[in-house]
Amino acid sequence: MKKFEDKGELLSHFYNYRIVKCPKCTKPVDFSNLKVTCTHCGYNKEFKPMDSSSKLIPITVEMEDFLKTPCCGNTLWAINLEQLDFLEKYVESDLRERIPNINKSLASRLPQWIKNKKNRNEILKGITRLRLKLKDNNYKSNQPPKTE
Repeated sequence: MKKFEDKGELLSHFYNYRIVKCPKCTKPVDFSNLKVTCTHCGYNKEFKPMDSSSKLIPITVEMEDFLKTPCCGNTLWAINLEQLDFLEKYVESDLRERIPNINKSLASRLPQWIKNKKNRNEILKGITRLRLKLKDNNYKSNQPPKTE
């Protein structure tokens, strides 16, 4: 039996980088620290924050997320590989444990179609499609490995 334990991760926990389509060649590229550098076509751009007085940097740049695919009549998407791993662990688990009274966690906020057991196989196929899409496009992350 596979078990998923909600540790209270918020969506913002996964925002250290996003995998987006390169604006020039549409290959997958990391968008982090307001920078995009494409190893496929050489596109390189650094964006400026709108307001430097804020601790949170508003990103007004329209970058299209790369990790998205049709699934169960909806769109399955993830910001990056860490969120994709999170979704996979959640969906494939037979037992999902949540921290009581934590209603802001990503696991508690997932849409019902992802939580529904009858969609499990289709969602896992969608996650596999997203991983293959990265592999087929020679994606290589430039992010340091995450330490737990």
